[in-house]
Amino acid sequence: MGWLHTWAGFAFAWLLFFIFVTGSAGYFENEIDRWMKPEIAIVNKPIDDFSVLTSAEQQLTTLAADATQWYISYPSSRDPYIGISWFQPANAELGTARQWHKKFLTPDTGKAITARDTSGGETLYRLHYNLHYVPVVMGYLVTSLATLFMLIGLVTGVIIHKKIFIEFFTFRKGKGLRSWLDIHNVFSVLPLPFHLMITYSGLILLMGVSFFPVIDNTYGVSKKMHRQFYDESQVEDKQQQIIDLNTTELSLKAILTDAKTRYENQTVSYLGLIDRNTEQPGFEVWFEGDEGLEFATLMTYRMVNGQVQLEQSLGKAHSAAKVYDILEHLHEGLFADIYLRWLYFISGLLGAAMIASGMIIWVKKRQKQQTTFINLIDRLNAAVIVGLPIAIAGYFWSNRLLPLAMVNRAAWEVHSLFIVFAACICFCAVSSTDKVWKSMLWIAAIAYALLPLGNILTTEHSLLASAQNSDWLMLGFDLTMLLFAACFALAAVLIKNKDNKTVQP
Repeated sequence: MGWLHTWAGFAFAWLLFFIFVTGSAGYFENEIDRWMKPEIAIVNKPIDDFSVLTSAEQQLTTLAADATQWYISYPSSRDPYIGISWFQPANAELGTARQWHKKFLTPDTGKAITARDTSGGETLYRLHYNLHYVPVVMGYLVTSLATLFMLIGLVTGVIIHKKIFIEFFTFRKGKGLRSWLDIHNVFSVLPLPFHLMITYSGLILLMGVSFFPVIDNTYGVSKKMHRQFYDESQVEDKQQQIIDLNTTELSLKAILTDAKTRYENQTVSYLGLIDRNTEQPGFEVWFEGDEGLEFATLMTYRMVNGQVQLEQSLGKAHSAAKVYDILEHLHEGLFADIYLRWLYFISGLLGAAMIASGMIIWVKKRQKQQTTFINLIDRLNAAVIVGLPIAIAGYFWSNRLLPLAMVNRAAWEVHSLFIVFAACICFCAVSSTDKVWKSMLWIAAIAYALLPLGNILTTEHSLLASAQNSDWLMLGFDLTMLLFAACFALAAVLIKNKDNKTVQP
């Protein structure tokens, strides 16, 4: 079991570290989006639901008269703006392909917000399962395989540590390898339920790709057959009823009024208009709320034979699909408030720290060999463990420094992340093994410490201005960057102190 634990972890350690760090960032993808779009101003006053609808409809009528679908997202604490999106079908005469469009509006005036082109938090989050620069299916397969090895590492780790909880309360400072093993135990045991949940649920979420031979053998290999599998497995239970809405023609305003009377204590999240310009368009309402692991309430209104039909989704029909949805909610923290998302984020970083400490232990166990290969692995550990955070800082810096009118600006933000990451790998590969960790930690500390300053120089969002405007999201992001800088600086100082103690007679 010890051998299996060691090599199951080593095989995909760097990739798993990448997955845990970028996946943890995903719990704040909306907040990262907001920071990377500083043009979006915060509005600290209540906005009437019908005012939001009026503003959004005016813009959609102008911009998307021929669209087949409209969607309106309401402002929230995480997304303080109105979002409108629409699906434009292909037009052979104009030579345009079918495409989704999206714009943001100010909640108070309803005017369009001109924000910079950015990859935002969503792309950073997607990196943890599609890996970028590789075909999507290949990214899923590699991630799924790495997740399987992670699960093996967790299970074998529990088995080989018979006194796991006793060892959790044991820390032997200054004992070299023994100290690192104690640190590894702390990072492993404290969030162990989270590690098991996030790994197993991640494996299940990717099973549609990792188990595709089973699907192909049962349904066939064509896209049509794959679509049939997903349609059959994701069937929803629905409740339909005819209601008296006192109207002969449905509208978003009419269905919003009715929906709010049915769910007085819930907050509107989305409005949708589907199958536009057809005989039976559908009007949809989503509500936010404390649904926990269940989906938010979805209501769809249609005119059927001159009467208003209300259809409400009751969740998935099949037990397996219900379990899948619960695991999806658990994995992505879709139900979490700000406090629980912080707990998710910290637990994810502890998972990354568990992997990082395991990588360091692997090297320290073999350090007496002093081979070129072991020293190279040590330097590459520094490149990944510290280089990835530096690359993410580079991603944030690119958002502030790239020209606003730059072609493919959003794509170049992501390119910047990987360029910085590659530079870190090259730097560590040629650096001295004795100095590489300290150098990388100081670079990371400086990169994060200067981000709030870069924010001041390139936008109007200083720490003081954010506090005065009650823009807690922008303020919180900058303070978090300073906290990261302090952590990296502290680690660099501790390594420096250790080096000084080593050379003392």
